[in-house]
Amino acid sequence: MAEKAIAVVDTNVLLNLATPVVDGRPKAPTGADPLKALLTAYEVHLPASVLGELGEATGNDDLLSAAADLVLQAAHHVRTHDVDGRPEEPLDYGLDRGESEGIWLANDLEADLFITDEFNTTNYLFVALALDDRNTLFTTPHVLCTLATHGILPAEYVAAALRYYVETKSWDARYIAQLRQQYLVD
Repeated sequence: MAEKAIAVVDTNVLLNLATPVVDGRPKAPTGADPLKALLTAYEVHLPASVLGELGEATGNDDLLSAAADLVLQAAHHVRTHDVDGRPEEPLDYGLDRGESEGIWLANDLEADLFITDEFNTTNYLFVALALDDRNTLFTTPHVLCTLATHGILPAEYVAAALRYYVETKSWDARYIAQLRQQYLVD
């Protein structure tokens, strides 16, 4: 069996992948589990601070808390790393601790992917500069499209999920349209 690609994932990616699974509203896509698909397709690594951020998001009666609970229930499927002892200062690009530590971890592991949802901001450029290998940078919608391309998630589900995220998360519709054109159109 081939080795799985190593993916270092940020908190928001995990929350965004879990959200449609726990969202019972009619506009939420159904029929697949993007969080489970990611955890099955990749060897997922996290800095410990990401689990801390997920823990902070729990305890409320809202969609974010439900998504965080689902991710924490699946935490035994990820490898967690203590990145606290780094002598370096946090990256000063407007990134939070989990994102900064995720970049360090991706560089240390020479990860195949670093997945972030900073694509709606100029921080995406800073993340790209901070990664040792610029080819490792992915976004949640990019990974979803890749999972569809490899038959891990149904293309119809990914198309519905991308619409859902544009509507509920205000993801950049032009960026999503480009991904759809590249990955989902026959």
